[in-house]
Amino acid sequence: MDQWPLKIRKQLIYTFLSLICAAGVFYLSNLFQDMAYWGEGLTWYWVGIIFNYLIGLLGVMFIIFSLKSRKGDKETSFPILLRTLSGVTLVIGFLWTTFVIIAGISGM
Repeated sequence: MDQWPLKIRKQLIYTFLSLICAAGVFYLSNLFQDMAYWGEGLTWYWVGIIFNYLIGLLGVMFIIFSLKSRKGDKETSFPILLRTLSGVTLVIGFLWTTFVIIAGISGM
């Protein structure tokens, strides 16, 4: 009656959570750039950076959980595609955040 068994649904939930975290990394990278102008120093800027990296690491953890939840089951291509999309987006998000940090510190 169910289209997908419980393990596949659990895997999809972890993968979707990872995609949400990947989108959050890009949103937060824009937000922490604005946080540089809060207050006198760069305290809020660095708080935003740390929060951004934590969200990215949470996304990586969700990918790992989705990999562990499949354990030997035959996998359809949809979760593999979503997991790949999420992983690539997280890597690009980490690289973008690092670029913004380096550009911000160098005064660009």
